[in-house]
Amino acid sequence: MHHFFVERSDIDTDARRVRLTGDNYNHLKNVLRVRTGEKVLISDGEGTDYECEVEEIHDENWIKESAGAAGSGASDPEVVLHINFVEEIHELPADIYLFQGLPKQDKMELIIQKAVELGAHAVIPLDSKNTVVKLDDKKAQKKTERWQAIAEAAAKQSKRSIIPEVMPVMKWKSAMEFVKDFDLKLIPYENAKNIKHTMEELKKVPKQGRIAVFIGPEGGFSEAEIEDALSHGIEPITLGKRILRTETAAITSMSMLMLTLEAMGDEN
Repeated sequence: MHHFFVERSDIDTDARRVRLTGDNYNHLKNVLRVRTGEKVLISDGEGTDYECEVEEIHDENWIKESAGAAGSGASDPEVVLHINFVEEIHELPADIYLFQGLPKQDKMELIIQKAVELGAHAVIPLDSKNTVVKLDDKKAQKKTERWQAIAEAAAKQSKRSIIPEVMPVMKWKSAMEFVKDFDLKLIPYENAKNIKHTMEELKKVPKQGRIAVFIGPEGGFSEAEIEDALSHGIEPITLGKRILRTETAAITSMSMLMLTLEAMGDEN
């Protein structure tokens, strides 16, 4: 089923109609070539999804004919959808913020894609001591724009109800300030206590609120950063007895949190 994000103003719940114009119209009509009766998933970007079906396609020819018959001016082309029903909630009950130490090459693209699929609310590229990749403001802006496009594509593919934000690159000190009021803060660390301790920490995962998880770059976090993290109330956890690549650590951490939160939701 094709998936589109629209503005809340494009949805009329009373009339059970959604109107797609502009780029959404062009993609649905001219690229996907949908026909009336086809199903489309619509998200308002605020957490609500609607299963719809194509009811009418108002292309240029339809507008000209309608304008001639009614003697009125033409409107913009649009696809009119009928709302069949409101979908079940696809979002996790708590917001996960993934702070990812900037990796080399194009690993960040994979991490963002998989983090979005696993339910991340936001991804924050982190500039830490052992980060090899250094981006100036111009390069950082271009990278962020590309990463945001990857997040949007992943959100559509995985039926997310929102498009997670890829925030600008953040320095370590700023990150510590950013998460000071978070409900739970975790950092995978090779010298953390055993897996039983990690499982105990996962029991503290809040059913609502904000969760931060910090993943180091290829060189890991420095000892000074770990000490600073602990002083800011960030709990060290282990991801097992093996040394994981940074992209694997990110995916593993997100998977653990996603499953924990999904299990909580099932209990309710």
